[in-house]
Amino acid sequence: MTIVLYCIAIITFLFIFVDIFIHFAEWQDRIHIGRWENRKSWQNAIEKKAESWLWRTPIVRVTNQNRLMLLDILRGKFSNTTVQTWQIAGLLLGVHKRSAEDYVKSKSIVFTQKDLLPEDFLLAYALKKQGLLKKDQENNVLGSVKEIKNAGTIYYRPWVKNIRFVDTLGMVLPFLHACGWDDLAKRQIEEFDQALLYGIFPAHAYDVEKKLSLGVHDWSRGIGWYILGLTEAQDLEGNNDRIVRLATALLPLQLDGGGFSSFVFNKRERMESSGTALIGLLFICAYQLSNDKKFLYAAIQAEQALMKATRRNGAIDYCQGDTPGIGYYSNNFSIMPFTQGMALMLSKKLDKLLDENY
Repeated sequence: MTIVLYCIAIITFLFIFVDIFIHFAEWQDRIHIGRWENRKSWQNAIEKKAESWLWRTPIVRVTNQNRLMLLDILRGKFSNTTVQTWQIAGLLLGVHKRSAEDYVKSKSIVFTQKDLLPEDFLLAYALKKQGLLKKDQENNVLGSVKEIKNAGTIYYRPWVKNIRFVDTLGMVLPFLHACGWDDLAKRQIEEFDQALLYGIFPAHAYDVEKKLSLGVHDWSRGIGWYILGLTEAQDLEGNNDRIVRLATALLPLQLDGGGFSSFVFNKRERMESSGTALIGLLFICAYQLSNDKKFLYAAIQAEQALMKATRRNGAIDYCQGDTPGIGYYSNNFSIMPFTQGMALMLSKKLDKLLDENY
């Protein structure tokens, strides 16, 4: 009996210790957060952190639990590999080409036609944009389209072939457009036009069989995925109009500090970094299309909000955790490599615009 009680005590201690350790590590990393005054020193810090994360990518939590986290770790529900794929893709889109080349040389990146997911399209696009995607890799990714397509467009997961998630637009449109597959890309984006609130704000998902929008229309990162599809495939027919229309509608929803809420219609929600970075990229495109400086000022404010959310070690904080499903949104806000890459893209694009305007 004594041994049983002793074992129970040890197990209880381990569970409590893991919870305390995770919370304490995050608390101490947030000490002196947001004390960045110079945007160049901030940009250098977030790029240095992004480069280091290419080699040792932090785990992005899938679980929404903040207690007994060891249980999720042991059950393999704390994180998953598909989430990590788009984290790497985001980093590769933001870092200098030299860092991307070093990463590719050290890693064996294989794209086989079987079992590819939209996340792999985004990774392939990041490599292609950096000039590092081999032709056979590109052909393998494109060759997988017939395996993950239903009713004429690409689905997110095989067990929900009738559902189109907004995530898929950000993941597949850039690659399809970059490879000249504009017919499919156009069908993909036009299909989702049916899931736009007021013809502007994208729903989390769309049921192509029932012609029904699913989930909320103001999820910040969901809007961000939509933006990534629009801006990285900007030349696609209709996307310029979509960009200016969405940017105009988002302007009055910007928080006083320059960021955007995790659910943008409610300004009382917590500022969310991934959506803020991607909406900042939207504002840059809208400015380039319209030459209206209100969009440029809004992009500058978005960058300032990200600076305030950056830890002293260069890691951008307050990114909403991965979403378990339609209507279920994470309560965890922490670091996310994907956001680090998007913030770098935003800052580097702003460099060029600020040089031209000031």
